[in-house]
Amino acid sequence: MSKHENPYPGENNTGHFWDDEQDLRELNNRPPRWYMQAMFIGLVAVVVYSFYYPSIPWFGEHYKGTAGWTQITEMDESVAELEAYRQKKFAATEQAIADSSLEDIIRDEELKTYAVKTAKTLFGDNCAACHGAGGQGNEGFPILADDDWLYGGSLAKIEQTLINGRKGNMPARMLGITDTQASELATFLIETGKGAQGKPNPTSKALYFSKGCIGCHGPTLAGNQMLGSANLSDSIYRFKAEDQHASVVRTILHGVNQGHDVQTQDAVMPAFGKSSVIDAVQLKKLVVYVHQLGGGVPIPAIKSVAK
Repeated sequence: MSKHENPYPGENNTGHFWDDEQDLRELNNRPPRWYMQAMFIGLVAVVVYSFYYPSIPWFGEHYKGTAGWTQITEMDESVAELEAYRQKKFAATEQAIADSSLEDIIRDEELKTYAVKTAKTLFGDNCAACHGAGGQGNEGFPILADDDWLYGGSLAKIEQTLINGRKGNMPARMLGITDTQASELATFLIETGKGAQGKPNPTSKALYFSKGCIGCHGPTLAGNQMLGSANLSDSIYRFKAEDQHASVVRTILHGVNQGHDVQTQDAVMPAFGKSSVIDAVQLKKLVVYVHQLGGGVPIPAIKSVAK
């Protein structure tokens, strides 16, 4: 074999060629001075930044840095700056919300629009986890976007619910109802709720009356908002489930919020008016927001006085 010779011996190349014609070759020149200076400056900057800002762990916990800076601190400062801007820009509108009644806010299109837009985030932070982003409800939680209300859908009732919270109550196994009777009663309620398409067994209605259901839900199954008892005739379920029959049977047999029964249904609404989560003005906005989701009772128009 012939000895490999570098065709460019005085060029300071490595002898490595990238093509057969030896036109592309690897040189062995020093990097530019500016490049080396930038690299050394970068190394110094790494050391400075590592001492000034939080950096890698040394002995179990990360180094805090001499600046005391954290992302959380920066975020809090940014939020505070944003809140200060909002308070300054919307101070008059916020005061108008505070000074106005719920009815007046609804009647004032500008105040209503402002309340709804600003309450959307409040609803997402405090209500959407249970009731869904659009008030459509989640499994085990009521829908807020329809006109089916346990305690009433007027502005006053919604405000009362938000301020004081709600805790449902239904006894388990009313008047000693058996498993078989509970299943029969559940079928009757579900079929009745279907309206003209339903096929309830008329004889099962006797269970509804004899087992005390009428006391809370009324003779027409329409419920009682004073008691927070559900309307059983409209196929809208507080405890919606894939197997709705089994869910209704569970409610009949184990009740609602019966602490002694591990299978009882849970139905608790927190009292926002008794916590520091939202303030009074924010609560007003939430009332207006929930009211306009789709099922709020319309407020009466102001009657004009004839002169």
